[in-house]
Amino acid sequence: MRTLGFRTHVLFAVASAAGVIAALGRPWYATAPESVESRYPGSGMTGSLERLISEPNGTTGWDALGTWGTVLAAVAAATAAGAVCCLVPAAQGVARELLRYGGLACFAIVAWKVLDHPGEGTELRMGAVLAAVAALITCTSGSAVAAAPLRRRTARAAYAQR
Repeated sequence: MRTLGFRTHVLFAVASAAGVIAALGRPWYATAPESVESRYPGSGMTGSLERLISEPNGTTGWDALGTWGTVLAAVAAATAAGAVCCLVPAAQGVARELLRYGGLACFAIVAWKVLDHPGEGTELRMGAVLAAVAALITCTSGSAVAAAPLRRRTARAAYAQR
């Protein structure tokens, strides 16, 4: 089975980091409706999943996360910059660490905010799910780019600079 190439992983890392930033403009949380007592636990889960997919209103990620939204956007932008800088052989050493730890931090922040709702009676919305998927892709593609061997200058490029 063939794996994805270096440049493809760079493209995925940049696109998914942009996806994390774009997901901040979508609804992340909304107030759950008053639930009716049910006979068995988890019966409201289907309604919650339905609202997660179809409900367009709620609090956007920028408003719900506050300062953490800005931190998440900055970490995602730094991750994308690290991915692009990995294409330059001279900057690849430093950029790969920025990409590796930026992708991990991006995924950690999103996972923390998805699992830790801001108060009782709130439900997730599609923006949080999109951000989680994009952050996971950022982390995995960024790790693949960061794990690639360092590219050295070729003899032809060194000779051309003389």
